[in-house]
Amino acid sequence: MNFERVKRNHRGPDITPMIDVVFFLLVFFMVFFTVRTAPLGLNVELPRAVTGNPQASARFEVAVDKSGAMYVSGSRVTTAQLRQALAERLQVNPDMFVIVKADKEVRYEYVVNALDEVRAAGGYRLGLAVEQDR
Repeated sequence: MNFERVKRNHRGPDITPMIDVVFFLLVFFMVFFTVRTAPLGLNVELPRAVTGNPQASARFEVAVDKSGAMYVSGSRVTTAQLRQALAERLQVNPDMFVIVKADKEVRYEYVVNALDEVRAAGGYRLGLAVEQDR
């Protein structure tokens, strides 16, 4: 019997386990930073104005995103829910200042719609939020 030893040409260490570890780390960091960067609030980029001034703390904020969706306290609301929430707050404080925070790229129609809903709920002290230029 002739037993020959088959020689393998090793060109280096087997890197398959290392590729598995790197892939696992890549997936881990992708998932971690996706969860980590989830917005805690609505990401609205306000337009800038030189004449902006801070308002008192007794206020009600309505945020409008680029798609026209409205948010109150970080929760998306329908027009009926907005009217109800605002009407409840206005019963407690009829002179409450209502601020509409609209993204600078939002369509004008959506801003007018939000202002109409505030007026329909009984809010008469209105303002548009801006970032103050320095």
